[in-house]
Amino acid sequence: MVSSDASEEGQESSPFIKKESLLYGIIFLNTLITVMNTSMFNVALPDISDHFRIDAKAASLIVSSYSIVFALSAILYSKFSSVFPIKFLLLGGILLLEGGSIIGMIASSYPLLIVARIVQALGASSISALSIIITTKYVPSRRRGKRLGVVASAVTLGFGLGPLTGGVLTQYLGWEYLFGISLVALVGVPFYLLLLPYEKGKKEKFDYTGMILFFTAVVLLLGGIASSWVYAPLALFVFIIYLLHIHRHPSPFMQPSLLRDKKFLTVIGVGFIIYFVNFSLFFSLPLILSRFYGMENTALIGLTLFPGAIAASVSSVFIGRAVDRYGPEEVMFCGTVFMPLAILLASVFGKASILFILLIFAVSSCSFVCITTSLPNILTKNLSVTYVSTGIGTLQLFQYIGGGIGVTVSGKLLTLFQEVYPDRNEYVLVLTTLFVISLVAILLFHEFAKGENVLRRMKYRIVIYFRRSYRLARNRMIDRRRG
Repeated sequence: MVSSDASEEGQESSPFIKKESLLYGIIFLNTLITVMNTSMFNVALPDISDHFRIDAKAASLIVSSYSIVFALSAILYSKFSSVFPIKFLLLGGILLLEGGSIIGMIASSYPLLIVARIVQALGASSISALSIIITTKYVPSRRRGKRLGVVASAVTLGFGLGPLTGGVLTQYLGWEYLFGISLVALVGVPFYLLLLPYEKGKKEKFDYTGMILFFTAVVLLLGGIASSWVYAPLALFVFIIYLLHIHRHPSPFMQPSLLRDKKFLTVIGVGFIIYFVNFSLFFSLPLILSRFYGMENTALIGLTLFPGAIAASVSSVFIGRAVDRYGPEEVMFCGTVFMPLAILLASVFGKASILFILLIFAVSSCSFVCITTSLPNILTKNLSVTYVSTGIGTLQLFQYIGGGIGVTVSGKLLTLFQEVYPDRNEYVLVLTTLFVISLVAILLFHEFAKGENVLRRMKYRIVIYFRRSYRLARNRMIDRRRG
């Protein structure tokens, strides 16, 4: 029921939330900080590498450890939201985020810096996961799209401001102060405690064993990539045990029926590869600008990447409309084509001018938005209502795991190519590798598109477009002759 006080103040309130508009202002701020915390450290990687005297392989752990822990803990918060009050989960998450930030600001060794990023991820994921839960659980359906739009706008703005803010702070204050940005999230704590309702949780079965097995397999795989391939067979062994386990558990960590769905696996594969490639680019480009172009000013690196990030933020509005108008499959096709094209141009012409780097980053970022906007819509269309939320959660999990593994692989390749081919540009070799990997996404999409007649629909629309354009041009010529 809407209170008269709230109406007079021009604020909307649901039966569950006091001062809904105020609450979503706080959610916007915390989401913005969380996303900036993800993107601004990429710009600081050259300075952090020089400070601790580490190579690209070791530096990749700053991003990959954060991404993997963020993905897995986000699922935990989603599960715990039905057992514990959301306000207390947010309190715990923000305190973890602040604890990690304080550790990072005083970190005197590289291992301690990695610990700080892991603790940050454990906390930051609460804001990402629970903001969606709050919207779907407490906000009436007539306002739900509006509130989700607030969260989405914070995400896109955060990716735009992250590189610029990270570059400026690193250049003029030092990379340690990047951790200080997250301290602003403390502002939200009293508002969450006052505005969110207190609800008694209900007991639910959760597959902790499955989660631990899955997490262990991923960590072993990352260890195999980053240090020694001895860990790879162990990762495979643990993953096989995990698959056997989820087929026996009554409430498995991941639904086995989804893993047998060919369309679902294809969509998951595309999401994994695109995050793999995009996170690798975000990791590699600051190093390219610093070491290949001699750009020692970190603020200038952030400023170089800023237009591409803003282009992606602005394009997200138009891409969302295109998904509604033309369909997610068509928009996803554009993304899977233009991203490999951008990477290919970067590997061939990137060393010619810094303008190519700027343009290529803008194109690849917009392509990334095309694909990530389309994938959840495709799952919603192809999965039954029972499995939609589980499917989207699984998609997000594999996307962030793909991003973490991509950064680890890129760091490993940069170090390897530098040792094996010291006379060649290792960045070109890495970009070429990413181009080949991104082609796999096109092959997976083509396999998916055959069953959905996507290519046939696109051909039809292209033919109709050119026919209309031809008729319009012909009519204009006839009108000019008559005039």
